[in-house]
Amino acid sequence: MNILALGIAVCLSIFIGLFWIHHCAYNRNLSSTVVKATNTNAEMGSTISVEPDDFADVGAYQYPLWMSAIVLIFSLSIYASGGHFQGWDKGRVDDSVDYLIAAKITKGREQVQQQPTNEMALMALAQSYAEGGMYADSVDTLSQLIELVGEDAGLLGMQATSMYYRDGRQFLPEARKVIDTALNLQRDELNTRMILATDAYLNGQYAVAIEHWRILQTNQTQSFNRQSINNAIMKAEFKLDEVSR
Repeated sequence: MNILALGIAVCLSIFIGLFWIHHCAYNRNLSSTVVKATNTNAEMGSTISVEPDDFADVGAYQYPLWMSAIVLIFSLSIYASGGHFQGWDKGRVDDSVDYLIAAKITKGREQVQQQPTNEMALMALAQSYAEGGMYADSVDTLSQLIELVGEDAGLLGMQATSMYYRDGRQFLPEARKVIDTALNLQRDELNTRMILATDAYLNGQYAVAIEHWRILQTNQTQSFNRQSINNAIMKAEFKLDEVSR
């Protein structure tokens, strides 16, 4: 039996069992109290007498029975609405991807399966893969998109970036080839220059990083935060001065 299903069943059973135990104890205490009070009144002249069995009818257990059913139905409904009921025996570890990103990836996969030639769906899925650190899948999805729309500098830049992280923060020949193609199409392409500058900066090649960022500043076709680029250049220049001393 699936461990998850077993765990849920045990938790619900314990909760419902405690609920019934509490109700039975309450019912016994109540009946005992009422019987004592009634019999005391009888000794004082009242003709009404109540026995403990008067509280043992079926109606006394309708409340906990309905409550147990409501808890069970509500719990199963919530679990089923979350999309997990049918996946109890199909669960897989997803490389520790954040659950929100994992949800986006799942939704993107379904959309691409339904519309394999949808450019926006492929782009969104590739970006979701990259956000989740699934760079190999991002590269493959971008390859599908490039095959569909043709070579595009922006898409090639995104693909080169995913290749860089997929390969352990290094540019292997495959990534270098993609970078060369992207820069031949657009010299100041955003993603390509950014990843080249980032790699150079992280490896202490501050002058090279500054050069890539300055070329990027000539880009008038893609939107990006120019102030952050200026700040990066200033920081790299400061590092370069420190090294030169």
